[in-house]
Amino acid sequence: MTTLLHYRDDLLNEVKDLSDDQLSSLLKIIRIFKETLNRQRENDFALQKEWEEWDALSDEALNNYEAVL
Repeated sequence: MTTLLHYRDDLLNEVKDLSDDQLSSLLKIIRIFKETLNRQRENDFALQKEWEEWDALSDEALNNYEAVL
């Protein structure tokens, strides 16, 4: 059995006895969780870009400093 099917089966077993209201709340939690993951991914990409720009500036500054020596 693939990992995905295993997780799906585990999730179905966990929620099978929940009421409709509880399932509705769980769906809201899952949507918030997914949104949080997406935002975190976007923030990670933005931070990575900032670090790359910082590295480029640091390299440029070091090269300029070494050229003056």
